[in-house]
Amino acid sequence: MFRTHILFALFFYLLFCKIFSFNLSITFGLVLCLGAILPDIDSPSSFINKHYLLGIGKTIAGFSEHRGFFHSLFGILIFFILSFIITYFFKLSMIYSAALSVGYFLHLAADSFTVSGIKWFWKASSFKTKGPIKTSSLGENLFFIVLILGIVYFIIGNQIQNITAFISKIKP
Repeated sequence: MFRTHILFALFFYLLFCKIFSFNLSITFGLVLCLGAILPDIDSPSSFINKHYLLGIGKTIAGFSEHRGFFHSLFGILIFFILSFIITYFFKLSMIYSAALSVGYFLHLAADSFTVSGIKWFWKASSFKTKGPIKTSSLGENLFFIVLILGIVYFIIGNQIQNITAFISKIKP
């Protein structure tokens, strides 16, 4: 589900920022979340097609199978190239192409844990990764809750560290 993909991407973004001591960027996070729901452009009933793409995604979905080309490394490559061209043309930071691609990759990684799985090398290989989680099931809802708890931990943990650092600087 789209909400799980968004939280999965946000969780890994916060984890990455924590491990490597990077500052959070709201714009980077938003582009990452867009990338995290973009692979479902191949499903006419997906959140991104119902709410954002004004028929473009439904047209694409009419010519492709769900969890086919757009759920493969080839799909990531196409969207990376398109985002690279767009960022270059509009003179935006290339980091946004990376954000979109990482979000896209995280969507595929999350789908790899589902019963349906994905073919990372669609058509080039029959290799498929799949896991135990059924989409929209109790398992996915529990995973969603774990992601929320992880995100809350990162946010509260950072705030507690900031407060502790501030208090330690106060001289009696």
